[in-house]
Amino acid sequence: MDKKPVTRKNVRKKKRNNTVVLIRKSNALVEAHYKFTIWETRVFAKMISMIDWEDSDFKEYKIFFRDIIQDFGLRKDGRTYDDLKEGARGLMSKIIKLKVKTEGVYETLETPIIGGIKTPDDVHRKIVQSKRLDDDRVYLKVSFHPDLKPFLIELKERYLVYEMANILDLSSPYTVRIYELLKQYEKLGERTIELQELKAMLGMEEEYKLYGHFRDRVLEKAKEDLRKYTDIRFEYEGVQAKNYPYELPVKLKSNAVVAIRFYNITKNDASQSPGKPFLKISKPTKVEEPEEIPYAEEVPLVPYFDEIYALVKNYVSDQTVLQWLSKSSIEHIRTSIQTTLKQTRKKNSSIQNIGGYLNTLILSPPLFGGAEAPKTVTQAPQLDRKAIQDELDRLKSQWYEKQYELIRDFLSIRPGLRMELFQQAKKTVPFSYDPKMTDEQNYKEKMLFATAVWELARTYCQDELSVLEKKYLPRLKEMEIKLSA
Repeated sequence: MDKKPVTRKNVRKKKRNNTVVLIRKSNALVEAHYKFTIWETRVFAKMISMIDWEDSDFKEYKIFFRDIIQDFGLRKDGRTYDDLKEGARGLMSKIIKLKVKTEGVYETLETPIIGGIKTPDDVHRKIVQSKRLDDDRVYLKVSFHPDLKPFLIELKERYLVYEMANILDLSSPYTVRIYELLKQYEKLGERTIELQELKAMLGMEEEYKLYGHFRDRVLEKAKEDLRKYTDIRFEYEGVQAKNYPYELPVKLKSNAVVAIRFYNITKNDASQSPGKPFLKISKPTKVEEPEEIPYAEEVPLVPYFDEIYALVKNYVSDQTVLQWLSKSSIEHIRTSIQTTLKQTRKKNSSIQNIGGYLNTLILSPPLFGGAEAPKTVTQAPQLDRKAIQDELDRLKSQWYEKQYELIRDFLSIRPGLRMELFQQAKKTVPFSYDPKMTDEQNYKEKMLFATAVWELARTYCQDELSVLEKKYLPRLKEMEIKLSA
């Protein structure tokens, strides 16, 4: 009597550590056509997670088996070693299809994934059989195929970032792919994909001919697993031909499902309270700063400190004022404070965080380069000049406010990128980071740390910011010229 094969449940039993590991890939790669096994998926995810944000080219990545085993909660035995090794070898034979745009024309790129694999000699015989998979000699060296560089390196726009922790417990490669496809549209909350296109993305065009089979074995499993293990959940419905908005090349049966509409994509209860980036408006409590900041002795020696701090002490700390005075001219600081406070006195003011708004306004670069032209009073009556100045202040304040709101919203829906920027901000303003607090607490309570994160975030939402520039800059420049005439 034949024994039934033992099914191993690769359930992640223990969290490796609190380090946030990110997966970054272009939208084109997310929507590419390919089919992986779960072992190929795990090796591919590990490789991507080893790419540094600042890398300008691929490297040869050394993957220790102990790390994958611990990350994914796998069994520590020779079979796991063989499965992971075969997963890497399997990637060498896989071809991935991506849509690329070259000189305005869309093309299909078909490319291998891995350029090569290196493994140490005699590892299986000497080490694996003794189950010493934590040995430094048990590893793979892998390298990406060069054609994938535009989709994984120096990503500037149209890309997805998420925490690798969300896919560690997923045992189906299809569920991992569906997670990524939904994560792309998390902000919109709804996505419709043609059924055949979805199956092509998953590499299963010829499988599950009946929609009911595909629904039960792929969609329902993904729905349940994402609810249990990830930061999103979803519902879906089949879209019938009569309700589909596009013309179809053939006449379909009345019960044919042409597309799948995913909707009501929301975060799980465990991550529903990411918190607002900046402090609420309130008089700040006295916070003990790290010992290495020698501000206490320097404050009395800084010119204009007493004047500026007296104006804003209810909104920001003395360290923040010192930062302003070291980065901006006193004229710019005075004007920014005056403009902001004037806006907050209005009934319909949308400035909810005076301290954060002031910090963004003062530390932002000047509107226009070059020295200011000497002002004269011979070209326009004083009343007209005052009206122009008031309108300039109003528009300038509105422009900064819109930038503030845009970056805030941009970061609030990208927790993975926010975590990455936290790490960069620690290096930028180490004196404003309290190691006794979590990253999120520093982000909410340390003004300079939050501002550093926001300034770093600017590079990732340039398209949205440029739209604001086109709207405000021409009018602002026109008024600047009138005032300087």
